[in-house]
Amino acid sequence: MQFIHPAFFYLALLAIIPIVLYFFRRRSKTVAVSTLVFFKTLAREHQESAWLRRMKKLLSLLLTLLMLAALVLALVRVVFAPRVDDINSVVILLDRSASMAAVDGDGKTRLQIAKDEIRVRLAGLPEVIGVCLIVFDGRAEVLLPRTLKRRELLSRLDQIEVRPIAQNLAAAMETAMVIAQLEKPSVIWQVSDSAPLRVDDGGEEEDGGGDGGGEVEVEVEVGKEGEVGRGEVDGVVLPEGVSLQWVDVRAAEMVNVGFTSFQVRPIPMQAGKFEAYVKVACNAAAKSTVKTQLEVNLAGMPLQLRELELEPGASVSLIIPIEGSEQQMLRLELRTEGDQLAVDDQVVYPLPESRAMVVAWITPQADPFTEIALSAIQEEGQLDLWKGGPDVWPLSEQVDVVIFDGWLPEEWPEDLPVIVMNPPGDSGPLHARSVGAAGIPYESVRVGNQQHPVLFRVSSSRVAVTQTSIYEVEGGSLQPLWLAGNEAILSAGEVRGQRMVVMGFSPGRSEYLPLTASFPLLMGNAIFWCAERSQAVVERVRENHSGDLIEIAGDEVGDELLWSDWRDGQWREYRQAMNGSLVELGRTGMWRSADGQRGVAHLLSGNETDVAAVGAEQQRASSGLAADRVQGRWGDVGRWILMVLVGLLVVESWLFHRHAVY
Repeated sequence: MQFIHPAFFYLALLAIIPIVLYFFRRRSKTVAVSTLVFFKTLAREHQESAWLRRMKKLLSLLLTLLMLAALVLALVRVVFAPRVDDINSVVILLDRSASMAAVDGDGKTRLQIAKDEIRVRLAGLPEVIGVCLIVFDGRAEVLLPRTLKRRELLSRLDQIEVRPIAQNLAAAMETAMVIAQLEKPSVIWQVSDSAPLRVDDGGEEEDGGGDGGGEVEVEVEVGKEGEVGRGEVDGVVLPEGVSLQWVDVRAAEMVNVGFTSFQVRPIPMQAGKFEAYVKVACNAAAKSTVKTQLEVNLAGMPLQLRELELEPGASVSLIIPIEGSEQQMLRLELRTEGDQLAVDDQVVYPLPESRAMVVAWITPQADPFTEIALSAIQEEGQLDLWKGGPDVWPLSEQVDVVIFDGWLPEEWPEDLPVIVMNPPGDSGPLHARSVGAAGIPYESVRVGNQQHPVLFRVSSSRVAVTQTSIYEVEGGSLQPLWLAGNEAILSAGEVRGQRMVVMGFSPGRSEYLPLTASFPLLMGNAIFWCAERSQAVVERVRENHSGDLIEIAGDEVGDELLWSDWRDGQWREYRQAMNGSLVELGRTGMWRSADGQRGVAHLLSGNETDVAAVGAEQQRASSGLAADRVQGRWGDVGRWILMVLVGLLVVESWLFHRHAVY
């Protein structure tokens, strides 16, 4: 309990007046009157006993003192507030990340609950204590520096809205600690649905799990009024004189299913066909198995509908085949009964544009089987093949992928994806030696990683090859995909950022391999995988997470980003002003700049999708945070005191006027 204006306590001295009057008694006098008619009403009182008359006078004195006390307390403003321990400043660290849009059974979001609790706390905070307001999602923003103006603070608080961005609590806490040190002793109020970042007694961070967001969540022991106290936060020691309080705004129950991963890629050698990889997760706080529907829409038409069942905390990965034209809008939407967070239920993406890849095949002697495989890909319209001998190297024209077959250049091309077949020697990072003209035949191969894109739909069990060289690579890690004996004969990976596929065998000398469909598929996969990052081949829109900072050319005054997103059954457009070339993607959906640049922004955060709940075993009524809840225990009680004062006046009027009690 605190008093906002204790100077008004001097008015309590007025209580001396009724007390003196109570003890001052006038003596009765005998007076002769002409009639007793007007004094008959006093007969009843004169018939009462002396002790009853004294009780009535005492009751009158007590009611007078109570009314005076209520008036004084109303003027000094009695408040019940969190324990402040003579602090000089408060730093409010308010979470506005995506999970704060989750609604409870009353339809109120976590952010609305957080605002209500902040208002209650501020009402109980002495006005001489300065308050700083910081909001955070992916980054922290000082919305209002230290101020004593409560009205301005509440006005800024009302303007805060949830942003569909994953939170970064560690960075926000660093900002809050810097400001909290400016005027100590101080306290940080972390108003969030996520527990404070802590380090255990052994000094090792404990990770609360999730796919993203950079957050470390652990069980937090909180003391009276939710105080975490001094210690280490995410490996950073709280400064002396700075304490931390967690204002928990989690709901008692929470159910949420959302997307945590998404990617679209063209299928090699199949025009107009794509694959969408998605990962759907359910929050761990759900009480039972959750059923959800995944609806796939292309160009506004329903394409697929899948039924999924997820256990609490579980996730499922899907590969969805899609047939469509370039630039058609793909939209995936989750529909879950009782879902309490909508921002992660949808992703949109335009199918990528593609052109024929330009591939240079450099070989001193063309292998007919390799030529047939490359010609088959070329006939699909996805490959523009240039064939030549070593004399055409280096090339005068720009290509997307170069194939060195039985030959290697003296100067290694570091700016091109490379496929090396049957390497005869050393060049650049590749070191190889021949095993002989006849080679070493193998009736079968062992698979190192069947899930690699180079082996997509390749039947490795029916492969028989003839090894012609042994190789190794410096400065990078090539993943062995096929092994013959103990040696890798097919590898793929990156070397100093350059994609490379190495085949240590000759297709023409290998039994069965060139006569099966696996070899053209292998060549097509290798070419497409090497050229996958080439913007000239597949013109993808820029993919980012919401909250990312990106650079967009064209920073003229008046430039805007035009956003479009599917909401409430229709496409909605929004405009975002650009103050320069560096732009924050503060929402989800598709965007397009004035000069034609375009991209998409997704939430795709495991931490935000895994919305926490208190749970039945952690109800706030029995936890250390019970006092942090809005239970009427905190705040200015002046209006209640005024109501008591009015009630006393009514009682006094009823007793001492209606019934003429003197």
